[in-house]
Amino acid sequence: MVDAFHEANALFVDGEYDSALREYTRALDAEPDNAEYYAKRAVAHTELGNYIDAVADATKSIKLAPTLKAFLRKGEALFRLEEYDEAELAFRKGLDLVPDSIILRRWLRKCQAERSPAIVAKPRPMAVQPASSAVPPSAPATPAALSAPGGPAMSAPKPVPPSDPSRVRHEWYQTLTHVVVSVLIRGCAEGDVSVAYDHAALDIAIKLPGSHSEYQLSLSLFGKIDTEACKHTVGPTKVEVRMKKVEATKWDSLEGSGDGGLKAFQPPPPAAPAAGSTSTEASARPAYPTSRQKKVDWNSLENEVKRNEDEEKLEGDEALQKLFRDIYARSDEDTRRAMNKSFQTSGGTVLSTNWGEVKEKNYEEERSAPTGQEWKKWG
Repeated sequence: MVDAFHEANALFVDGEYDSALREYTRALDAEPDNAEYYAKRAVAHTELGNYIDAVADATKSIKLAPTLKAFLRKGEALFRLEEYDEAELAFRKGLDLVPDSIILRRWLRKCQAERSPAIVAKPRPMAVQPASSAVPPSAPATPAALSAPGGPAMSAPKPVPPSDPSRVRHEWYQTLTHVVVSVLIRGCAEGDVSVAYDHAALDIAIKLPGSHSEYQLSLSLFGKIDTEACKHTVGPTKVEVRMKKVEATKWDSLEGSGDGGLKAFQPPPPAAPAAGSTSTEASARPAYPTSRQKKVDWNSLENEVKRNEDEEKLEGDEALQKLFRDIYARSDEDTRRAMNKSFQTSGGTVLSTNWGEVKEKNYEEERSAPTGQEWKKWG
């Protein structure tokens, strides 16, 4: 069911993973042999922490059609389950298909780092007081003295999570609508995690398991976030913070000034109006500081530039693209979703702003290729 699949993709982008999972399942009920649907549902399971189900869906997708994405989804879910050997095997099989895949090589390095032997401190010698025969004080303790004859051998202490906050790492990624920050700490309890959101700031405090130390992360964000739509989840291997952007734009970096990286200009105190100026509004605006002797009416220059931009007459594709950009910039969220879906699913032949119509329509079935050509689905 193509409609259910597209609806699931839209829900997934919005971070509604439970609803997306239901729609992917509906799509699979209609097309149980669709490998792409299984791979997509595996991603939804991974986001919800259902790693075993994610492995099962990814494995089914591989059996139907082995692809890079299917091996990637299977390896990632196995990695979350700490099955590093099996995860590495999945990533290597993906590399057999796409040898130059950067993301698969990155996951391989993660597996190898997790499987490297941990450095464990040597246990201190234990003092033993035998019941019958005394051991001379000068005699060194032996393994026989540390355990009863025939008893179980002493095992080395298990590695513990890092207790040094400086060793904790964080990483981030973004979609058009959300920014996700992951703090890589294992075994955190929900009560040990505190997350505070501001309009352009994020503060995270996590008590490290097995110690009295606390990891703190304070970020001044690149852009503004919707504090009411932000949330965090505590998983077995990380703490994930998901923040919704106020504006659906790409951030150049995670940190910044909170207004997209551009700081507002702070004008100097008002200056006297230029000679011959008759505009009250123009005379009230500040003059820019300069070392030049000749005074320049910057207000007039600014107005002239704006007027030239507005009066510039574009032709052909440039005029059409400018029209589309203007419509998109002034539109609400539903209108933008309608424009994106109609344009992408129709192969660039339809651009609609009516979300009520677009969300129920299947342009992939209705679109027609130019004469002498045919539509073909890749991947």
